[in-house]
Amino acid sequence: MQTTMKHSVSVMGLPLAPVTLGEAVERIEAMIESGATHQVATANLDFWLNSTRDEHLHRILAGCDMVLADGMPLVWASRVLGDALPERVTGVDLVPQMMALSARKGYRVFLLGGREGVVERAKAMFEEQFPGVRICGMYAPPAATLEEMDNAEIVDRVRAAKPDMLLVSFGNPKQEKWIWMNKKRLGVPVSVGIGGSLDMLLGDLKRAPRWMQKTGLEWAMRLMQEPKRLGPRYARDFAGLVTKLPLAMLGKLTQGRVTTAGTCSLRENDTELHLHIQGDFDGSLAGVVDAVVDRALAESKAVCLHMDGVERMTAAGAGLMLDTRRRLYPAGLAVDMAGMPVRLRMLMYQWGLSPLFGEYVANKGRRMGDRQQPVWGTIK
Repeated sequence: MQTTMKHSVSVMGLPLAPVTLGEAVERIEAMIESGATHQVATANLDFWLNSTRDEHLHRILAGCDMVLADGMPLVWASRVLGDALPERVTGVDLVPQMMALSARKGYRVFLLGGREGVVERAKAMFEEQFPGVRICGMYAPPAATLEEMDNAEIVDRVRAAKPDMLLVSFGNPKQEKWIWMNKKRLGVPVSVGIGGSLDMLLGDLKRAPRWMQKTGLEWAMRLMQEPKRLGPRYARDFAGLVTKLPLAMLGKLTQGRVTTAGTCSLRENDTELHLHIQGDFDGSLAGVVDAVVDRALAESKAVCLHMDGVERMTAAGAGLMLDTRRRLYPAGLAVDMAGMPVRLRMLMYQWGLSPLFGEYVANKGRRMGDRQQPVWGTIK
């Protein structure tokens, strides 16, 4: 299997994967085959708004191995900000594809959470629809807060089943926080928060027709079925969008339209690799940034991005920053920024990135050490 790595696109602070449904499944398969543990989130507009008010959730989403756009407003926002996501990838669409993957490759699946009886019904449905699917376990723990849950029992059940994929239906932000808290103990290759996807797949909630899904009107169908629960939530989400999206658009417009091909030069000292960026900081620099991060991980060095020469940063460039942070932090390594002009510091605030790089956005960043020596010269 061959997959092309696509870096995240930053959409109002979220590192969204620019992938189709099929590419998302390919990534999940690659994660399973890697042998490491991974977390996948399916983020809709409510996820995004929650993350703007909950820094812990924001940092969890920034640390996920893949965040999918499960909401058309996020896809629309990506188009407005200049780096369009190819399509919406919902949990309701992803789960059946994961079951088909299990049936094809023999991967083991554990269903966790949901209302009473849901996981049992879902298991029967998947076994009928996908002959050969391997549901190795299921458990719906008693309703409780995150702090009150018997995490030891849940983890023991999951570990004993040895799944390759764990689907968690606790709802956001509880499921994302629970996976983040327990993923190292779980040892599951891929854990995915799927919210109420099983209810939709079982028909307990009717899904909107395809034309409503394509035009971004699926929310209207959901609202008609659950007005008391979803009415206040949708009103809050809409208010958040109309408040923050114009600010994000303004940040993009203030950078101007003149583009200069991005180049990089690298310097280093004993503890850090310093990458100096000139011109456009966009997706074209992915190969260079990846090479620097690979070397940083191999040599246990932090990375400092010098931004004083950046003329324009795109949503894909901001996505590279988020991906650099995601890769370095689990290894105990930092990604710093230096020389950031006021214009880019304002952009970081307008795009919802300040909480993740706060101390370097608030200040101009640290100065380079005296012991740095040129290593690569200019990289195009």
